[in-house]
Amino acid sequence: MKRVKMSIAAVITALLTGCAGNMVVPLQEHGSILSDADQAKQALAKASSCCVAFKDFSYTPLPEGETLLAIDGKQPAFQFDEGMSYFAAYRLPANTGNLAIKVASQVSKTVLVPKVIMLDSQFKVTRVLGESVFSYQPAHLLDNDRIEGKVFVDRSMPGNPAAETYMIIYAPASQLAGSTTILHPAKAFARANQTVEPAMPDPVIPHSPWGLVQIEVVDMAKGQGLEAVFKPEYADKVAMSQAAPATAVAVTTTATAAVVAKPAPAMLSETEAFYQSQIEKAVKAGDIDKAMKLVNEAERAGSTKAKTVFVDAVKRSQK
Repeated sequence: MKRVKMSIAAVITALLTGCAGNMVVPLQEHGSILSDADQAKQALAKASSCCVAFKDFSYTPLPEGETLLAIDGKQPAFQFDEGMSYFAAYRLPANTGNLAIKVASQVSKTVLVPKVIMLDSQFKVTRVLGESVFSYQPAHLLDNDRIEGKVFVDRSMPGNPAAETYMIIYAPASQLAGSTTILHPAKAFARANQTVEPAMPDPVIPHSPWGLVQIEVVDMAKGQGLEAVFKPEYADKVAMSQAAPATAVAVTTTATAAVVAKPAPAMLSETEAFYQSQIEKAVKAGDIDKAMKLVNEAERAGSTKAKTVFVDAVKRSQK
């Protein structure tokens, strides 16, 4: 399986997810994959299925940190429910806390619309994550235009055979006839500089079975002290099909106990109101990383409401 391990120029640890992109994905080096959707579709039409079932796949260990996955004709193909697709199959890191996994398919002259299947240790499907999780995100700072989604893996059940162990990434055949409209670079520049946007059409990018996918894996237990208590509300809108309700309660209870064990001085009501306002503004602006950093900062200063304010704000933003 073709996979390019990316080095991290500067480590930015964000509260909870730590998934903010901080490196430039080399699109030009993979121009042959991202330049011709018709060529990719023709190659796929000639492909044959590698396997009979998911248990027959060859699973590559997925490391923590950043990985760049190139999906093209050199990858295996399989007859998924939607049709034939090239795919990549991974075994998730072992001996970790809850995992935050960002999957970002890069946009160039073409784009692969990703879909993710999560499997337990017995190769049974636990979740299928598609349009409810993945959406277009315009270029920002070091990030290219991309179709991106975040997947949270609950590791609160060690040794449980139903715990998620494997991940499959592919481009569903049902998406190949479509396209994605992206923000024109000139408009993006105008927005960044708060000037009038030029009157020009936005580029329409055809979908392809080939693509370049950036994967970021973060062990949330190595973060700044808070675990994945926001998992059901933040980003991963498709619940684990086999998750017991008691699991979420147990995680929340553990995280709450950790906070109680380290009491901070009571916060002034004016300061509490300030943090609440800033958290809500950050969530409304889509800056989840900033909002979570504010939660962490507020709780260190003695806030007892910041976490609830954040969760409520995220819930409202997803309606």
